Amino acid sequence: MLETANYDVIIVGGAMTGSSLALALSSKTAGKMNIAVLEKQRTHHHQQSGFDARCIALSDGSCKRFAQIHLPQSPHLWARLKPISTPIHKIHVSDKGHSGLLEFSAQEFKLSQLGAVIELAQAGQILLNAIQEYANIDYLAPAEIEQITRNENTVAIKLKNQRTLCSQLLVGADGTQSLVAKAANIAQKTVREYAQTAIITNVLVQQDHQSRAFERFTDEGPLALLPMQDNLMSLVWCVKDAQSLMVLDDTAFLSALQDHFGWRLGKLLQCGQRYTYPLNLYQADHHIQSRIALIGNAAQTLHPIAGQGFNLGIRDVMTLADTVATHYLQQKDIGLYTHLQVYEQQRQSDQQQIMTLTDDLLSIFANNLLPLQFGRTLGLMTLSQSSLLRQHFAKLALGWT
Repeated sequence: MLETANYDVIIVGGAMTGSSLALALSSKTAGKMNIAVLEKQRTHHHQQSGFDARCIALSDGSCKRFAQIHLPQSPHLWARLKPISTPIHKIHVSDKGHSGLLEFSAQEFKLSQLGAVIELAQAGQILLNAIQEYANIDYLAPAEIEQITRNENTVAIKLKNQRTLCSQLLVGADGTQSLVAKAANIAQKTVREYAQTAIITNVLVQQDHQSRAFERFTDEGPLALLPMQDNLMSLVWCVKDAQSLMVLDDTAFLSALQDHFGWRLGKLLQCGQRYTYPLNLYQADHHIQSRIALIGNAAQTLHPIAGQGFNLGIRDVMTLADTVATHYLQQKDIGLYTHLQVYEQQRQSDQQQIMTLTDDLLSIFANNLLPLQFGRTLGLMTLSQSSLLRQHFAKLALGWT
């Protein structure tokens, strides 16, 4: 007989977003909910560190949300993640070739930090260790999905090893090319093609970064440097012609980067392996269907400007966890469309606001028309002087929603 296993929730995608949802659901239901997490990659494929570590920036709001996920053997998830993080105490924003300059500091907002930078491999291992503390979570990796089917009461996933998993609710945390969205016939449309590619690497800098993050707007696109341990900086450089930079040796690449970034951190000394990915704005037509919910990049994939993508996804995670846990504890069907509508309706405003913010920033700062050049310089100067505008921008950028 072929094996069939029953769960309350199945999450497709076991990286940061999917694993965080599994832990949030377990935290909010005291480990009562049976959860399966399906990840197509073997976990050891993610183990990189130092110069080749992939990083993300967590906003202050995201750090606080991780602190709401309680664990059996420690107060909360942020207590596990904080020791491997590098705090962001200041954010420096500039526009290459123009006088506009803007700085935010944690002290200004009476915070210990504006956010933090974590290595994905280290964070992933911490999440996996936390998942292992919950007997109610099965983390299956590598898991290859052969077929997803739905009926009125359940979702069934047939794996290529012939095992079948059933649940009341299926969550897609599997990114832009989501299998879950495809199985539910939810279109993930391209809202905007930016004609840019992100180059990702880590850079060793000459001067102490002092826990400062930098966002610099250039003619090619935005350039971000995020502080890491050992005086490394995580680079996200958005350019129109990535290939011409990727073929350069490290010395020539660092010289080109120095020309665009400047000397605020002294000489750029060394870089790690470089990666690229194309940049577009994607959005799913719907974020729920009967027995289906999408979160994170499966719901919307943003340009990395201002570092909002993952932080927006964590707010998806926590809202969905609240909605599902509430109905579960009330012994209601967690996969009903009317119940999932609560999640979709609560997330619409925040999702649209952040997508508009990042898209507008790209339109303004990647345009060389003289009126826009003048306008953005004036805008940065105005924002630097207005406490009310700074509070409004910080509320969006730091995830205080």
